[in-house]
Amino acid sequence: WLGLSAGSCVLGLAFLLISALAVASHLRTMLTDPGAVPHEYTPSALLHDEKALPMCSRCNGFKPPRAHHCSQCDRCIMKMDHHCPWVNNCVGANNQKHFVLFVGYTALLSGYAMVLLVLRLMATLNEPRLFLTTHSHGPQEPVSMLYMFLLLFEALLFGLFTSAMFCEQLSSILTDQTGIERLKNDYAPPRRSAVQNLSETFGRPCSLLWLLPTPVTFNGLTWWDILPTEHEV
Repeated sequence: WLGLSAGSCVLGLAFLLISALAVASHLRTMLTDPGAVPHEYTPSALLHDEKALPMCSRCNGFKPPRAHHCSQCDRCIMKMDHHCPWVNNCVGANNQKHFVLFVGYTALLSGYAMVLLVLRLMATLNEPRLFLTTHSHGPQEPVSMLYMFLLLFEALLFGLFTSAMFCEQLSSILTDQTGIERLKNDYAPPRRSAVQNLSETFGRPCSLLWLLPTPVTFNGLTWWDILPTEHEV
């Protein structure tokens, strides 16, 4: 269609880059511990009052604030949002960033593909000979058009779904309430700025690493390192 021009190479490299980021984010979401509460977890700050110790009847262990039990993982997950079949894992404190990047880059990739397909269709309608130069075994306009429309429909379908998921996750982060917490209404988030709420999921300090599927750290510390100071009762 565009040949081996510099523009086509740039478009191709951009498509491959977004695809690589989406795949890497998917793998990160799938393989990262979402924030499962260790069986040996002991909240020392609460030991002075046994009645104040939250317990999980299924895990038979202490249940930190904002932890919820996942019946599919059979573990309590910190800041659990939902269990996602796409990644066969929970979305929680340690991997929500990766999940947001996964659906965000997939939505971006779908939109990018739609733009390229629409441009190709417009070019084809203006110059039907493009089909003849593409296929060496004779005219195949109907088949090629069908392929492009199927790809356009697939890109639209995935784009709408992942865009909706991205917006829902972003809303959850900005309001500092997971999907489960909104349903159960069991957590009142403190008043913080949008950047502070984003940093609770993407890590601190704010940097370009927010756009990459890198481990979430808070000034060099992990989520569990700061748990006792951020969730004292």
